Amino acid sequence: MLAAPFREDESIDEQDLRQQVEFSISHGAAALCVPGFGTEFYKLSDPERYRVAEVVLEHTAKRKPVIISTGSGSVFTTVGFSQFAEAKGAECLMVLPPRITQLSLNELMTFYERVANSVSIPIMIQDADFAGSGIPPKVYADLSQRLPNLKFAKLENPLPGSKCAEIIRESEGRLQVVFGLWGIYMADGLPKGASGIMAGPGIVEVYTRIIRLFDQGKAEESRALLYRAMPYLSFCLQHLESGLALDKRMLKRRGILRNDYLREPHLHLELTHADEMDALISLGLSLCEEIAAA
Repeated sequence: MLAAPFREDESIDEQDLRQQVEFSISHGAAALCVPGFGTEFYKLSDPERYRVAEVVLEHTAKRKPVIISTGSGSVFTTVGFSQFAEAKGAECLMVLPPRITQLSLNELMTFYERVANSVSIPIMIQDADFAGSGIPPKVYADLSQRLPNLKFAKLENPLPGSKCAEIIRESEGRLQVVFGLWGIYMADGLPKGASGIMAGPGIVEVYTRIIRLFDQGKAEESRALLYRAMPYLSFCLQHLESGLALDKRMLKRRGILRNDYLREPHLHLELTHADEMDALISLGLSLCEEIAAA
């Protein structure tokens, strides 16, 4: 998930956005995604969301798959953004359900049916219930039978490994499962069938290496590397914007972003947690350097 780079006046820095695309591709990202929580989509206007999607799609130029996060407050606006993304060349859509009003399961299923039926490219359901159990596996199974382009579930729930296995089993393998939340639950998810993770770009090569080791049958080495990265990931998960602040600070240290601004209002962790963030950045960089030298 790419971060939204901002100039001092809080406008989007498209040059740094393109720089992130290059960095992510060259450091092993399997795919790119915008504009999700990690892109501060909740602080972007609709024209800005469309523009961020367009810039990333144009600059990636099919070198890697691009997933566009199109979830909005209504069916109408989600369909409009989804059709725009498909027309611009997106390979997949990540769709967060409306969050302002609580939907019944029937309304939730209707929402996804209408969005999926409006496009032909694959759909990923973003199950972003950060503190609860999220969408039941049976709903995923039912939707996967009705919607041939529903291909992925992104789980952002606590301890999601058993839910991952149940979704794969109940959908008879029609759905692949991806973990969010900076991949902190990889040790739980990869052995239970998770296909990968979606995390911020700050230490992308570390995530890539963890998954590659697991895929090579080196599960203990994979787990050991994840545990070494755990202080960085744990800080990211203390608050949504603690992760954004740390990853942007890391990208600035690595020369990818010129600024590490978040759009106001935000937690000004640079005033209260600078030493801790810098220590975690040093830890992350040491892991990245170790992987580069291997």
